[in-house]
Amino acid sequence: MWEVEAIMSRGKRLGRIVAVMSTLLILSMMSSVGAGAASSSINWRQCNGQTVKVLLDAHPWQEAIQGRIKEFENLTGIKVELTVLGEDTYWDRVTLGLSSAEPPFDVFMLSPNQTGFTGYQNKWIAQLDSYIADTRLTDQSYEFDDFYPFIVDGFRFPNAKGRLYAIPLTMETYMLFYRKDLLKQQGIDPAKLLTMDDWLKALEILDKAYRKDGIAAAVIRGQDPTMPDELLAAVYNYWGDRPFLAQRMFYFDSEWNPRFTDPAVIKAIDLWARLINYGPKGSTSFTWYDCVHQFASGKAATFWFDASVFGSIFEDPKQSKVVGNVGYAPVPATETGHGTTHWAWGLSIAEKSKVKNAAWLFVQWATGPASERATAKATYGPVRQSTWKNSVEIFGKEFTNAVDVSLKMSAPGYMYFAGARELADRIIDGVIRVTQGADARDVAKWLDDNALEIVKRNKLR
Repeated sequence: MWEVEAIMSRGKRLGRIVAVMSTLLILSMMSSVGAGAASSSINWRQCNGQTVKVLLDAHPWQEAIQGRIKEFENLTGIKVELTVLGEDTYWDRVTLGLSSAEPPFDVFMLSPNQTGFTGYQNKWIAQLDSYIADTRLTDQSYEFDDFYPFIVDGFRFPNAKGRLYAIPLTMETYMLFYRKDLLKQQGIDPAKLLTMDDWLKALEILDKAYRKDGIAAAVIRGQDPTMPDELLAAVYNYWGDRPFLAQRMFYFDSEWNPRFTDPAVIKAIDLWARLINYGPKGSTSFTWYDCVHQFASGKAATFWFDASVFGSIFEDPKQSKVVGNVGYAPVPATETGHGTTHWAWGLSIAEKSKVKNAAWLFVQWATGPASERATAKATYGPVRQSTWKNSVEIFGKEFTNAVDVSLKMSAPGYMYFAGARELADRIIDGVIRVTQGADARDVAKWLDDNALEIVKRNKLR
C-alpha cells in the first residue's frame, strides 16, 4: 500500500532572538552538522568553497527545500545560488539554458516529458548512474534502492540504454477531488457514485443547485500547456485492457498511424469538453493554478483528473477555505475501462556544468531520506518507500486509499517523440473546439490529419 506523510509549509519565524539564544542555536547547529558529517561514509566538504546554481519551478517541494538550504551550505561549505520561476516561464528558461554554451544553472527540476527527452537527445543533461555508483561521492545512507522503481524508470529515456537522467523528488497521480459538504447537502452519497455516468448525473444536480451561487459543478484544465498530460488519464480511463505503445501512448500504432478516431480518444475529448463547460466563465483558459484556486476558495464542487499533490493545498488552512470538506477518489470507471496516469518531478544536472561533483552533492542531499521526510510533508507525493509509512494516520484513510487505488491502475503519462509538443498544442485546440460546439468525432478526424503531418514532417516513418 502506498503511504504518505503531510504537513503544512514552514512559515517565517517571528520575534526577536537574543544574543545568548543565537549563540546556543549556532553551537547546536554546528554540533549536529559535525555529527552528521562524522557518521557519513563520504567527505561532504570535498567541494568546499564552490558555488552551485540551482533553478527550481515554483512548487511545494521548492518551498520546503528552500527553507533547508542553509543546512546544506553548513554541511558542505558549498554556496547555493537559487532561482525560482513560475511554470509559465520555467520551461523556456530550462530549454534556453541547457542549449547555451554555459548554462546559467547547474541543477534544475526536470519532468519526464518532451523537455526532458529533448535535453537527453541533445546531450544537455548529465547521466547520474556513475555518481550514484561512486562511493567517494555518494553516502552509503543515500539508499537509492529505496526509491520506487516505476518512478525512477520514468527518467530512463527511450534508447538511453537504461541510464538515469534525474533523481525523483515528487510524484503525482491523476484523481478526483470533491466537496463532501456540497454533495451531502444535495443528498448525494459519493460511495454510490461508482461509474462515470453516476458522477455526470451528480454534476447535473450540483450545477442546478449551485451555479446561481457562483459555485461551479466542476473545474478542469483548459488551455493549459500541460493539459494533454492529464488528458492521457481520461483516455486511459476509456481504453480498457488493450495494449498501447509506451512513449506514443494511445495516439499512434506501431506504424505511426494516428489513432485519434479511436472511440476511447473521442469519448475522452468529449468528456473533457463537457467538464470544462460545467465550470465558470473563462474555464476554457483555466490553467492548473486557476483550477486549484477555484476549488480551494470554495467555488467548485468537483475538480477532475488532476494531481494528488494538490491535497497538500486543500488541507492547508493558509491556502484553502475547504479544509476538512474535501473528498478524494480515484477517477470513476467508464463503460469500457478504468485507469489513470501518473507523472513525476526529478532533479537533474546540466551536462555543461563546471561543478558537477558539487551539483551531485546538492542533488544527493536534496533527495536523500532526511530531506524527503521533510519535503514530503509539503508535497503529498513522496517517492521513497521508507517515507510512505504512516499515511492513514496523517492523511486519513480516504486520501490514502484513493492514491493507492489510482496507482494500481495507473500508467506513466509520458510522450517521447519528435513533434510531441506540437501535437499537444493541437490536442488543446481540439478540446476547445468541442467546448464551442464542434462534434468530437470531427475534431478527432482533424487531429488525425494534423498528427499525420507531424509524423511526416519529423520523419517518424
